[in-house]
Amino acid sequence: MSAPARTYHILGVPLRTGSLYPGSENDAQPYRDAQLLARLLAAGRAAVDDGDVAIPSYLPHHAIPPIRSWPGPRIAWDHVGERLAPILGQPGHVPLLVGCDCSIVVGSAQALRRAVGDDLHVLYIDGDFDDAAPDPARCQSAAAVAVWLLTRASPFWVGPPLASAQVMVVGWSNGPQSPEAGVRSVSLAEVRRVGAATAARQALDGIAASASVLVHLDIDVFQRRAVPAAYFPHAEGLSLAEGGELLGALLRDPRIRIIEVAEYASLRDDDQRSVGALVDLLVGSLTG
Repeated sequence: MSAPARTYHILGVPLRTGSLYPGSENDAQPYRDAQLLARLLAAGRAAVDDGDVAIPSYLPHHAIPPIRSWPGPRIAWDHVGERLAPILGQPGHVPLLVGCDCSIVVGSAQALRRAVGDDLHVLYIDGDFDDAAPDPARCQSAAAVAVWLLTRASPFWVGPPLASAQVMVVGWSNGPQSPEAGVRSVSLAEVRRVGAATAARQALDGIAASASVLVHLDIDVFQRRAVPAAYFPHAEGLSLAEGGELLGALLRDPRIRIIEVAEYASLRDDDQRSVGALVDLLVGSLTG
């Protein structure tokens, strides 16, 4: 399947309330400094910079179990959903979210469901499974429980949850913490065994032709030496070449309706080497 004509809407999400540690609330700006918009336009893709989602300044910051800074993430998800709604209402218009943490997937999936109904699928590309259950005995980030929240009925968001079959975690090296949920996955080892492009095709082949797809990319799926400015970098992970093969096969699929790139920590990227590599990867994957 070839991709239809698309317009990409670059949206910064100055959100760190869902993460474990604060301090990097303007992570979308480096993508702009690295000329993401100009490079997409130069490659012949329709794209606009829609600025940043207006995240309120009053969000709580605390370390009270079970979810740190709650209800800040939920408030942010609602604002993201409101901003995505008019874009998703236009055929061929694809939000490209940058500067967010992994918890954003709950809000963006909720927005996509409101736009298209129940026929949607999330491809969650991450070095971790992010399916830890909220635990009243300890404080966890909303990012660490993102897949759990996405697939479980709970008091933490309005739901309804997605079925486990509607979510696939790809590229993980740290396995599931709630395996009983039955979320499908393709590990880093399996991606390498079959090859990144084949793994991508197999993942897409398992999704209904009618479905709308959200691609979530946590950059800690890449090995630390390739992208050291990940929020929680992993020593083991995809190389940039493997990531290019994987994303190149995924992002050109015509069913893609939302793309989000999470967990970039600009405070660790003084020379902008990491964000430069990420922009290279995104432009190549969207235009190749």
